[in-house]
Amino acid sequence: MNVKTLLATALAMLLIAPAVRALVNPALQPIHLYQRYKVVLAGRVVTADLTSDDTEVESGRIRLKVSTVCKGEFAGREIVIDVPAKDDRNEPEHEASEEWNIWDVAYKDRTFIAFVGKTRRRGEHEILLYCGDRQWHHARIADPTKPSAWTYESASADIMVGTFNGDSARLAEMLVDTRNGTAFFPADVNVRLNRDVTIGTLHGGVRGVALFDIDGDGDLDILACSESGIRVYLQGDSLAFTDRAEDLGLSGVSGMCCALADVNADGRSDLLVGTQLFLKREQGFAKGTMLKVAKDTPLKVSSFVQLNGDGHADILLSHVDGGLTALLNDGKGGFTDATGDLGLADEACGAGGNGYFAPGDWNADGRTDLYYATGKGLILVQDEKGRFSPLKHKLAFDYRCSPDYKPGKTGAGCFATVWKQDSMDIVSPGDSTLAIVANIDGEARDVSISGNEIGLCAARQIATLVEDLNMDGYADLYTISRDGNQRNQFHTNRGYGSFMDASLYDADAFGAAHNKGAWGVAAGDVNGDGMNDLLLGHVDGEITLVLSGAADVRRPAEHPTYHAKKLQQTCIVSVTLKGHGVVGADVRLVDSEANTALRRTVGTQVLTGCRGPDTVNLAVREPGDYTLRVRFADGTVKKKKVAVGKTKRVSLTVSNG
Repeated sequence: MNVKTLLATALAMLLIAPAVRALVNPALQPIHLYQRYKVVLAGRVVTADLTSDDTEVESGRIRLKVSTVCKGEFAGREIVIDVPAKDDRNEPEHEASEEWNIWDVAYKDRTFIAFVGKTRRRGEHEILLYCGDRQWHHARIADPTKPSAWTYESASADIMVGTFNGDSARLAEMLVDTRNGTAFFPADVNVRLNRDVTIGTLHGGVRGVALFDIDGDGDLDILACSESGIRVYLQGDSLAFTDRAEDLGLSGVSGMCCALADVNADGRSDLLVGTQLFLKREQGFAKGTMLKVAKDTPLKVSSFVQLNGDGHADILLSHVDGGLTALLNDGKGGFTDATGDLGLADEACGAGGNGYFAPGDWNADGRTDLYYATGKGLILVQDEKGRFSPLKHKLAFDYRCSPDYKPGKTGAGCFATVWKQDSMDIVSPGDSTLAIVANIDGEARDVSISGNEIGLCAARQIATLVEDLNMDGYADLYTISRDGNQRNQFHTNRGYGSFMDASLYDADAFGAAHNKGAWGVAAGDVNGDGMNDLLLGHVDGEITLVLSGAADVRRPAEHPTYHAKKLQQTCIVSVTLKGHGVVGADVRLVDSEANTALRRTVGTQVLTGCRGPDTVNLAVREPGDYTLRVRFADGTVKKKKVAVGKTKRVSLTVSNG
């Protein structure tokens, strides 16, 4: 099926299925509106006063204050919109007129966007208004001598479907970026994850997987876990992978999850498989001593996590109906049970719970916080004394799964930069839903409700990996299904809080591995081209490496579009971390105006017991002088200057001790 056929199918769905009416329309996007109108304004609603709230009348007056002229010239800073009675508007009958109401969105302090005066003839007085909540509205300048006096006309019909249906403040940001020539809001598919390479097979389903430089030779190796055993595939020349588990002293080892980190400060990355610790030696691994965990409940997942800010890799475990257990590292590979001291034994922090966990810095205070997918969803914030306590929220996390609706089968999410580049947001899958929760003025707020195609999800989901898989500068969402007969789900992050399901528009974007679920997933650059590849551990035991074709999408073209030009000028900045405090290290690329352009945290996407590399690949679209700022988990900060634009790739190594 070609792109035109897929697009026609998608647009047909808009007309017959209200639930998916937010499908992206590549022919009508904010950049097109920016081009079609003479003036583009942004500001806030000052007042919205109803003269009558009778549903048949709803007349009144709305006052706006302009804060930014994104395009053209507009002398006034105060705008008045007179809203006639409903019967006097001559509003055409359509679905939008029944469902959308200007009074529902134009309330005090709400951000508004106004496109004023079309460039074509007879459109110079037309106005297109957006205040959020998927509602577009029409107004008009009734008197050309009073350009700040507008008359409301109607809600927009299907013509605006698929344009932008997210947060109006994010649209304002986009239009300022459009004015500055830095906007990037693609409506075309630019992902290629269709080059499947079968690495091997495990008896039973694969659980946790890792893409990591296990042997220290500079390239990424593959580790896959199952209850019947593990496989360690070391990479040789030309992407040749050989199982070396026996040679590494790991014969007979089994477990559902894996993690790697240097626990004893000898410069080598040690291995955690379930509750078994293996220390890296010159010629393989040797069994280490790990504190016995007094639990009579099965292990769900374990991982190395930075818990107390000393840079030593600690261990966090989740048990089925047994809550969390925290083991603090003394820096020499000895561990102490600190569950009670950290507050994690409290009922309020999920004691007795059953769920996956994710570490991350929720409130930007430099301390590790936790997301625990149990109960109604716990955001556990660490205070200055090192104790965790739950953040109060009104979110509706739902971990129930059919047919028994018991929790524990989904919710393996992570902290990542999704909503904005400088914040750590929570991304968490449900059985067939996906939540993106951002910290907005201290409040945990679900921002996924207006994310275009974010509502289109897979079935029987278990975990969501967040990484830039098309290398365009935005972290995408890859959600795996725990059912081997179901497809996984890829959401292209378009920026500004909007997402796209690429499979609706390009059937060739993904290969067969995408359509057979997975219990484990990790991402990293395996073949050294700077593009993040994907590792999948399938339900049927197959281990698949999916090589990225993102470089093919950005090959020079004779007449490139605006977005194609942005991709073609993109530079990949690869940053490898070494030394003390790598797990939990915060990596930022800061521009000349001290704004965070890109951000990643190393080793925190635990998911179902998985591990990615200690190298992050940052796709930088705008050339210029940047500063790489790395805050290691012990608080040490390292900085390096980075010039972007002179080459297509910059590789850096940052060491701590």
